[in-house]
Amino acid sequence: MECKVVVWATVLAASLVGVGGSASAQPPAERSFERMVTGNGHTIASFDRVTGRLDTFMEHPYRFNRPRNMPADLCYAADESRDLAFDTYFGARIDGAGVWLGEVALADAHYVVGTNIIEVERHAGPARAIEFRTQIFSPTELELPVVVMAVTATNNSDAAHTIDLAALFNFHLGDAAGGREPSPNDEGVSWDVTRDVFYEFSDRSAGTIAYVPLGPVAHHTASGGASSGYRTVLAGNALDDVSANTGNDLAPAVQTATTTLAPGASTSFATAIVWALDEDAGPKVDAVRTWAASRSPGALVAAEQAAWAAWHTTPPSGLSATQRDLWLQSNVVLRMGQVREPGRGFGQILASLPPGLGFVDAQWNIAWVRDMAYAVVGLIRAGHMDEAEAALRFQIEAGPGLRTAEVGGPYRISATRYFGNGQEETDCNADGPNIEFDGFGLYMWTLGEYLRAGGDLEFVRDFYPELRDGVADVLIDLIDDEGIVAADSSIWEVHWNGRQKRFTYTSLAAARGLCDAAMIAERLGEAADQTRFAAAGAQVRDALVELHTDERGTLAQSREDLDRGFEYIDAAAIEAVNWGIVSPTGRVARATVQAMLDNLTVETGVGLMRNDDGGWYDSQEWVFVDLRALPALRAVGETERADDIQGWVEAQSAANDLQFSELHEADTGRYAGSIPMVGFGPGAYLIALDDTVADAACGEYGDRGEMPPVDAGMDPDAGAAVDAGVDAGVDAPDAGGAPDASGDVDGGTARPDAGFCFGDCPESGCGCRTLVGSDAAGGFWLLLMVALGRRRR
Repeated sequence: MECKVVVWATVLAASLVGVGGSASAQPPAERSFERMVTGNGHTIASFDRVTGRLDTFMEHPYRFNRPRNMPADLCYAADESRDLAFDTYFGARIDGAGVWLGEVALADAHYVVGTNIIEVERHAGPARAIEFRTQIFSPTELELPVVVMAVTATNNSDAAHTIDLAALFNFHLGDAAGGREPSPNDEGVSWDVTRDVFYEFSDRSAGTIAYVPLGPVAHHTASGGASSGYRTVLAGNALDDVSANTGNDLAPAVQTATTTLAPGASTSFATAIVWALDEDAGPKVDAVRTWAASRSPGALVAAEQAAWAAWHTTPPSGLSATQRDLWLQSNVVLRMGQVREPGRGFGQILASLPPGLGFVDAQWNIAWVRDMAYAVVGLIRAGHMDEAEAALRFQIEAGPGLRTAEVGGPYRISATRYFGNGQEETDCNADGPNIEFDGFGLYMWTLGEYLRAGGDLEFVRDFYPELRDGVADVLIDLIDDEGIVAADSSIWEVHWNGRQKRFTYTSLAAARGLCDAAMIAERLGEAADQTRFAAAGAQVRDALVELHTDERGTLAQSREDLDRGFEYIDAAAIEAVNWGIVSPTGRVARATVQAMLDNLTVETGVGLMRNDDGGWYDSQEWVFVDLRALPALRAVGETERADDIQGWVEAQSAANDLQFSELHEADTGRYAGSIPMVGFGPGAYLIALDDTVADAACGEYGDRGEMPPVDAGMDPDAGAAVDAGVDAGVDAPDAGGAPDASGDVDGGTARPDAGFCFGDCPESGCGCRTLVGSDAAGGFWLLLMVALGRRRR
């Protein structure tokens, strides 16, 4: 494929309208996601605005509990955690006429800000005079997979109305065949008269679910067909009190006694749904009833709100009302994303919460080391040290990794992610497994953040030998002769089998992590380790600047991409600024930021894609990238662009129930990917609100000897190269060798300026590298520089 020729007038026009800058194409922030989730670390439940029903109840919060077997290549197959709910909702008979609220239009639905309580408002009955307010939440004070639903009916008319309330439970307990959705077949339902509770079960699928009325009921039914609870209430009749049934697609129901509501009066009812895997559900029912303690539905909701208020720390000062809501709800999502099941999996933090947009293969309720790192630092920024400590403990105690052949020896932190039971999982595809070395550095970074925030040094001392031998020394052994970390799958997970590269992000994480490991060793009095870790961190830090930058100083995605010479711009390189690897006032920081803005801005004109060499997934707007860019942008002086990005992301989240998406569609801004994200959403947002970059890694920046910054690299008077392949009167500095007369770097590999290489380029290089080919073009190039300078403020 040949490189497309660019006419000078086209280049100038593009410059004047703002390539890589804010554009007029930005759509308004608006709702594009219709779900809200609630959870307590034991389950995740989800409410769908479109159907008006709770239709997700996970038996575990994570996607995979354990592998089915142990294949020699460690490419596991695993059963999904089952979604047991088809749907569940309240109903009523009003003056003898039946209605199910799942069939009544929503007047409103929102979170009670700062909690996991989903509040839904509807109106039904004569002249829509009865207001129904439903609250759905997974109680944080119950260490069980449970969800509570409470409804209050208020008579807003001037006349009295008779009413009774009902609840329908349509769950599937049949065989799931290893999938997420169990069958509705071969179910059994029975009413326990000693506890006034329905049990549903199936011999084809382990486990029992209990439907627990949290108040008196007058009638119940296990009937199906024409006598089902759904049809009976809809017909305006009382339930038939049938207590047991077997068959397919059973949906038991309960009903309160009839009462008369005077004008302005209210009545309420609550139920709990609790899951017991492979055991008698009775003890869990008793635990729910003990927690409820005969409190009214309103008191149960108020107690949950109070529990959240007691858990929260004080929001930072200076936040707007929207930012304060986002800060609170980000804390909530981080807490909901942390697994609290007892056992080895306790403390892990999931990357996202299901069911998202409904595509099972795009649901990241899996504990990645990388996502967990940003979640942990977000928790630390918010002052939730107990939760951060639990995640740190989980990872170091989860057990040794299994990919010793690829890593080079025994190690502790997973090379990719974890199953729900704490076992390492390195997911595979046709290109082999994902083997990611960045997790070793990221884990040490999170520990450093924990201690800098006042964390317990003795907690770290307890597992220091594992940290030293299984994390820090493993990473040191992965440093190659040039001082950078060996090729891996890294942040964007390119897998193995020859696709691995020496990614800049992995070495950035290594440099930051090893410098933090040196700090940890110093605090623990391990002087020899301190010296060794600091030397290794500084080596990687300096090698990155020397070997992974192009002529302008832009950090490339990987050494291999830089040597190839095109499509090497990667937003993950922004961490060089955030983590103190390069000076925020230096040439490398400025060039890296500018290359990112020039090449990775999406069609809406504000947000950023993750790199310039991928397909659809890579080329959408990445909310994580937007959020991680904010501290670096402000540090280099791009405050206006940072404000634009932050305002856009906050407005989008505010329009979508304070939830962060994995992606925004590049051309429309609509939510896409996994939703809501955890570490890559709320974690990154809480870090961004701190609005600072780290101090110099190991006490010095890797570019301490570099020239001072120039305005977008375009000021020849500063003595820096104007642009790769453009002669500004000074040779372009490059660690790989001085440019020769042809513009090639010693060794014969061209390194074009990705910001000015338009179109696709062949593997052999791109002719766009020398856009100015004669002295006659010099005057025009000066005009172009002026235009670009104006665009870049």
